[in-house]
Amino acid sequence: MDELGLGADSLRAEFPRLIYCSLWAFGRTGPRSLQPGYEPMVQAFSSLMWLSGDEDDPPTRMGTSVLDFGTGMWAAMGVLAALEQRHRTGQGCVVDTSLFETALSWLTGHFASFRLSGELPTRHRTGSRRLVIFQGFETKNGPVVVAAGNDRLFAKLAEVLGHPEWAVDPRFATNPERVKHREVLVPMIETIMLTRTKGEWVDLLESVGVPCAPVNTLHEVLADPQTEAIGMIQKSPEHGLELMSLPISFDGARPPLRRRAPTVGEHNAEILPG
Repeated sequence: MDELGLGADSLRAEFPRLIYCSLWAFGRTGPRSLQPGYEPMVQAFSSLMWLSGDEDDPPTRMGTSVLDFGTGMWAAMGVLAALEQRHRTGQGCVVDTSLFETALSWLTGHFASFRLSGELPTRHRTGSRRLVIFQGFETKNGPVVVAAGNDRLFAKLAEVLGHPEWAVDPRFATNPERVKHREVLVPMIETIMLTRTKGEWVDLLESVGVPCAPVNTLHEVLADPQTEAIGMIQKSPEHGLELMSLPISFDGARPPLRRRAPTVGEHNAEILPG
């Protein structure tokens, strides 16, 4: 952009109120600043792939483009903050963010644990290094995530599983002990969870207040009443195609889809000065 005369410094020198936003792959500065980058590359480089998947599997890409979408969100928030600053000062600024910075920001919890303990994080598939029971279990017809993240919830889970004695067993009575004895406790729960369907387990667990959720397919989540109730799926007014809308509501109303994505230069006459 600098070579084209469209860099931040040259444009802001001419237009001091300008807010100039750049999205990079690896960041504005540093030895990789001008290297190209795509979602899977930066997931790999940042260690997100290394942290994802089963302990015995190779590193795994996350199932959606969390860095592309996340970087767009940071950019939008940065521009909004810059606009607020301009309201107060009359001056614009340069907003920079990148896929790599977004990836590092998602590592906050792992980073803090590593700095405090010196131990590298390990993979636990759907589970947690710090909480037990807090993971997915296979059932007769698909997995269910069970989030009994404290001692009170674990006691309720133990009751539903038919083993109330686990809540007072010294190996399982507190979360630190459950973490320590994970390899004993989890296989016992896995065996019990296979005796019912995921729908049956969700009904049982929800009835006693244990947080849980089925691992849905895309078809299942689209058919769930909650998806319809929040109104995230809208039809484009121009061609009737169903699309996901903005995940924000204002005064109880979600902004409607107004138009399709424009072709290159379609709105030049509306936007550019004659």
